[in-house]
Amino acid sequence: MKIPRIVLAGATSGVGKTSITCSIIYALQKRGFSVQPFKVGYIDPSYLSTISKNETYNLDVWLMGKKQVLESFVSHSNSDISIIEGVMGYYDGFEGNSNHASTHHVASITKSPVILVLDASKTARSIGATALGFQKFHKNSRIVGVILNKIGSKKHEILCRDALEKTKLSIIGVIPKNPILNLESRHLGLKILYLFLKIKQKLIKNLKLKLQLL
Repeated sequence: MKIPRIVLAGATSGVGKTSITCSIIYALQKRGFSVQPFKVGYIDPSYLSTISKNETYNLDVWLMGKKQVLESFVSHSNSDISIIEGVMGYYDGFEGNSNHASTHHVASITKSPVILVLDASKTARSIGATALGFQKFHKNSRIVGVILNKIGSKKHEILCRDALEKTKLSIIGVIPKNPILNLESRHLGLKILYLFLKIKQKLIKNLKLKLQLL
């Protein structure tokens, strides 16, 4: 499958997946690339559609099955790059003892490399243990790099970088703590789109993040 693609996954809900996915889409488009967004599961596709100006397609293994998920992904991947935003935590799906319908499941079906978003706001060295756990939890995690979100200072960044050395994972981006980039949550996802549109211009002003894009 010769489709340039990447999955943005989170260690948990609320780590900044949507803000960061929107930021990457915006940055790629500013550089002249067309982007086709996808969303794992069945909720919150409108944020990615608004930023990309492309319809976002949901990839839900539970509702669609593996074959239809792959067919939908391939048939709609007509842009320079396809970006899949995950749902909940990376391995969270329909069951507690398998990866069924999780972001990892979709990454495996589409054979996509994965960038794991980590909230570093209340940790330092322990973030290495978190990343290593996600890396080793499944024999093929597909995780190729991490983005450190909510970094408090240069010292904090250095501590986290040192802690992650053991994982050998690339640190794709380091994003400083910035309350304007927080998108409020509710049950079953983020606040509805009109609230996002109210802060869209402020969000775009703050999309000059410290991301070293692949």
